[in-house]
Amino acid sequence: IMNLHKIIENADRIAIAGHVKPDGDCTGSCLGLYNFINEYYHKEVHLFLEPIPRVFHFLQSADKVEDAKLFNGEKFDVFFALDCGDLGRLGDAGALFESAKKSICVDHHISNLAFADENYIFPHASSTCELIYDLVEYQPITREIAECLYVGIVHDTGVFQYNSTSSKTMNIAGMLMDTGIEYTKIIDDTYYSKTFEQNKALGKALL
Repeated sequence: IMNLHKIIENADRIAIAGHVKPDGDCTGSCLGLYNFINEYYHKEVHLFLEPIPRVFHFLQSADKVEDAKLFNGEKFDVFFALDCGDLGRLGDAGALFESAKKSICVDHHISNLAFADENYIFPHASSTCELIYDLVEYQPITREIAECLYVGIVHDTGVFQYNSTSSKTMNIAGMLMDTGIEYTKIIDDTYYSKTFEQNKALGKALL
């Protein structure tokens, strides 16, 4: 297994990014790792994502997302690409990924090109959040980190309905629930609830 503790300890400047048009798993894994590093390490860490969907704004550090274009030419000791199958999917953060001293990819897509210096890719995992849980469980998972990872697992498994859901997935979800997260509210508010605009679009489509 990847030694995440050693990787973080040996870095001063850390960057995290996910794929363009971030979904639940991308958002959850990126925020989960970002919050984990801030919770347990005194490191400079930056998070680069395109605007995340409003339903995920309740997650801790959702307001800390930065624009990669503002960091052009800067170098990071470690760059984590999460839930991203190839360099192009990183969007504006791709150049920073390429110039980093060490690049790491954590992903569960079978199409992943293993484009980083170090790759942690498990296609049979339900989500990238499941893999992040594997990497960070050497420290206690806070409620805030658990919320992020639970969101990603819920969204990439279709609320535990897809074939990618395994007994391990369910065990991890249970351990995240034990941290005290409002798991039913998270599912209702981020997966099932629709905005007025979405309901209008659905109505038009049905007509």
